[in-house]
Amino acid sequence: MPETKTRDTYKLPDLDLTSDQTVEEAAKRIFKECSLHLRMNFDRFSVERDEAALMQIRIGMRRTRVAMRIFRQIIHPETQTRFTREYRYFGNLLGEARDMDVFLAGMLNEECPLPELEDSYQELRYHALAMREEEYDVIEREIMGGRFALQMKNFDKWRKGDWHSRLGRSGRKKLEAPLRPFAIEVIEDARSDLLSRGASIEDLSTGELHQVRKFVKRARYHLRFFSSLFQQEKIDQGYDILVAMQDYLGHVNDVKEGLRLMGLLGGEVRADHISNILLLMAEKVSEAGEEVEKHLSDFTRHWHQYEDYMITEEDLL
Repeated sequence: MPETKTRDTYKLPDLDLTSDQTVEEAAKRIFKECSLHLRMNFDRFSVERDEAALMQIRIGMRRTRVAMRIFRQIIHPETQTRFTREYRYFGNLLGEARDMDVFLAGMLNEECPLPELEDSYQELRYHALAMREEEYDVIEREIMGGRFALQMKNFDKWRKGDWHSRLGRSGRKKLEAPLRPFAIEVIEDARSDLLSRGASIEDLSTGELHQVRKFVKRARYHLRFFSSLFQQEKIDQGYDILVAMQDYLGHVNDVKEGLRLMGLLGGEVRADHISNILLLMAEKVSEAGEEVEKHLSDFTRHWHQYEDYMITEEDLL
C-alpha cells in the first residue's frame, strides 16, 4: 500500500432529522447519508489507495448494518439479509487489516521493550509488516474487484425505491409511524440489550467481552442517528459514557488480538531468534496484564453510570 495521504477523510456528518416526521423519512435520510459516506471514501480509495479512506469504508459498512437493524420492520427480509451479508463480508475483511495496524502501532510498536534484544525484535516486526502488506493486497483486490461497487449501486437503487410495495400491512403502518416515539424506543432497546449482557465482566471470556463491545457500539450509533431530536446535553452525556466503554473494551480486545498475533509471528522467525522472542513476548504479556486490569476497572465504573442513564420524552427538543 502507498503511504497514507494527509488530506482529511470524509466522515459521516451530523444527521439533522428535525424536519422529519415519520419513520420512513428518517430512514431514507439516514441511509442516504450512509451511502454518501461509503461512496466518497470508496472514490477516494480508488484514486489514492488511501488507508484512512479504507478504514472509513469499514466504519461506514458497520453503521449501515446497524441502521438496517434499527429499521428492520420496514425492510423486506430478503433485502435485509442480502445487504447485511455483503457488508459483513467486507467488514470482516477490513477488520484483519485494522487489527494489524493497531498491533504495529501498539503492542509491536517501533520501540523495543528490551534494547539488548533489538535485532530479534526487528525480526518480529519484519514478519508483522509483511503480514500486514499481504492483508492490504487482499483487501485492494476485493474492494476494487467490482463486487463492492455493485453492492453500492444496488443499495442506492433500493433506498431510492418504493418500500411500500414489498411490505405487509404492519410494515406499511410502521413507515408512517411518528418518528420521535420510535427514536426513544430504539435508543432504549439498545440500552436494554447492552445492560442485559450483565455487569460482571470479570466472569466473561475475552470473546464474550468482544460481543459486549459490539452492543456498546450499537447503542452509540443509535444515539448518533437520532441525536438531533434530543437535548444536546443529554446526548453528550450518553455518548461520553459509551465512547469510554467502547475504548476500554477496545483496548482489551487489542491486547487479546496482539497476543494471538505474537504467537503466529513467533512461528515465522528464524530459529536463532526464538529464545529472545520468548523473552520479548513475556515482557509484552506482563505489560498487557497491567493494562487490561485497569481498563476493566474503568469499564465497570462507566457501566454503572450507564445503568442510570435513560432517554425519555422529556429530553425531546
